[in-house]
Amino acid sequence: MAEKQHFSVWLLVPEPQRSTIAAAMKAAADAHGLPTSEPHITLLGDAGAGTEAEMTAKLAALAGVGAVPCNFPKSGAVTAGINPDGTAPWNQSAVAVPALTPELSRAHRAARQAFRGESAEALATDAWAPPIRQPHLSLAYGNPPELVATLATPPDYVADEAAVFSCTPPTLAGVPNWRQVARVSLVPYMVVDGFLDDGRPAYSSSTLI
Repeated sequence: MAEKQHFSVWLLVPEPQRSTIAAAMKAAADAHGLPTSEPHITLLGDAGAGTEAEMTAKLAALAGVGAVPCNFPKSGAVTAGINPDGTAPWNQSAVAVPALTPELSRAHRAARQAFRGESAEALATDAWAPPIRQPHLSLAYGNPPELVATLATPPDYVADEAAVFSCTPPTLAGVPNWRQVARVSLVPYMVVDGFLDDGRPAYSSSTLI
């Protein structure tokens, strides 16, 4: 029987900041023999059950919800989530926490409504993943605690795309297998002669507009 897929919804990092963050993540991972992933802020760690086609269709609801400024405090942004027993979970063992802006909350709530069908009452408050319960960009996975103090704060950026990733299995060992299913623009594009105004083809299997 095929393994059940685990889907997550991510806010992607644009260039040139993506390259800077990815290089720092790779350096930390290589130094400790750890896996790494595409840089992202997690909008939904668990997007619910469904097929890839169903996840892609739900992602389309995020099209045009608006770009998201991702700004990190110059000190204290890099930290770790702490479980009740005092340990750090492998997937929040080194994270950078951005400022919780109205735009970030809006994207988070749009994802919850699209993928989970949450009620208006539930959407009145944020519901970021425990134990940190804040938006976060993972800089390393499964790292030793002492690594956190050595990591630089990521540069600020404005996110203009979100994506569904298959995070299967949702474990430290599974990180190298994580892959993008689909992505969507958070900002409206003008289509001219079959191309977006940034030069990309307007229609493809991996990009929704």
